[in-house]
This record gives sequence, structure tokens and C-alpha cells, in this order.
Amino acid sequence: MPDVAAPDTLSSTPVAAEPAASVIEGRVDAVQAGRIYGWAWDRSYPTDRMTVEFRAELPDGRSVVLGRALADRPREDLVGGNFGDGHHAFEADLEIPAGLDPTRVVAVVVAPSTGTIATFAQPSAEEKLLERTLAPHLVRIGAGLDAARRDHQQIAAGQQGIARLLRETQERIAAGQAGTNAAAGQQAALSDALHSLQERVAGLEVFLVRMDTTLRGFDDALKVKSAKSHAPTIIAALASAVGAFAATVIGLAIFG
Repeated sequence: MPDVAAPDTLSSTPVAAEPAASVIEGRVDAVQAGRIYGWAWDRSYPTDRMTVEFRAELPDGRSVVLGRALADRPREDLVGGNFGDGHHAFEADLEIPAGLDPTRVVAVVVAPSTGTIATFAQPSAEEKLLERTLAPHLVRIGAGLDAARRDHQQIAAGQQGIARLLRETQERIAAGQAGTNAAAGQQAALSDALHSLQERVAGLEVFLVRMDTTLRGFDDALKVKSAKSHAPTIIAALASAVGAFAATVIGLAIFG
């Protein structure tokens, strides 16, 4: 029998760690007037800038490259959506051959750290229809969430003020330094603070009722549009997730 080499247990050579797999996300937002717009990034390597190649299939079946770009442009909506530093958008002029349908243009994205390739097509007509349906509801929900956050901050500040007044009053009473006039002033200030807090809580309750009505209307509109267009169920899932997120943030605003 041939000799079998025993493993070298004394070797101290470190084993290289496997690189994290790329998680590429992105989208072709639009192709207009010979120019393409979109974004792409690698969630596993958020500081990487993706290289993008724009391709299309000709009527005879051949694939043609229409242009290239680097996804490194800043965009505010990407920053707000927690997509790294937000510098992941791309724009480029396309050399579209005569007779080629612009909707057939796709973006082929390459991750520099891993070489992973992903292809993003343009949204279908049904997806665009649902996006137009969702957009006004999402704007209203976003505005409501911003208002709820502001009210939450104001309520928190009010609670801190009340706690400070109570602490000062207790310290004055304990030290025997609170006169009749000073105590009355403290009680009046405390009463005003409590009244202001009650008004803000009441305002949040009104907002919750309005938000509930908006979400029901949103759900009804989405069901009607989905039934007419037979759009992918992933869009409906997105809408449900948005509603759940809104309810969570509002709950935090009241009880957080």
C-alpha cells in the first residue's frame, strides 16, 4: 500500500477566511431620451462602487453593449433608505440602435470585491402602475411618521421637564426652603406642563385614527389595482410591510 502522509499538526499557517458573499441590490429607474438612470450597491461591501454595463438583445438575437458607467453618484433617497453613504446611483447616455425597443435595455452589475454579477431589467408596465398607486399613500404615511417622531420628541422633552420640576419641588420641601408662593408657582408650572402633555397625547390619538383610515383606503386601493393588473404579489407584500412599519413607529411614539 502507498504511504499516506500524516497531517502536519505543527503548521501555524493561518487559513484564509472566506470572503462574504455579495448581496447586490439595485434598480433601473428609467430610460428616457437616450439616457438611463438607476442605482446599484453591494450590501455586503457598502463602500464598493459597482461597475455597470448596459446591454440589449437585438431582434436577430445578438446582444449588444450600449454603454458603461460607475454607480458612484450621490442620491438623497438612497441615504434616507440606509443604502450606505448613498453614493450608489448611476446615469449614462445610451447608443440605442435604430429599431431597438428601449424597454429591452438591462443593467449588468459587477461587484468589485467578489466578481458577482447581477442583471436588473426595467420595471414592467404593471409594476409602474402599482408604483404610481402606492406613491401618494407612501408620501402621506411618511409625513405622518415624521409628525409622530416630532411629537414623540416633544412629549419626551415634556416628560423630562415634569420630572425636573417634581425633583426640584421635592428637594425644596425636603430642605424646608419652599415658601407658600414658591410652592404655588411650582404647582402652576407642573399643572401647565401636564396640560400640554395631555394635549399632545390627544393629538396623537387623532393622528392614529386618521392613519388607520389612510391605511384602510390604501389597502382597498391596492386590492383593486392588484385585481385589475394581476401584479406580482411582492408589491402587495411591500405595502403590508409599510403599514406594519408605520404602526410600529407610531406605537413607539406613544409608548416609547
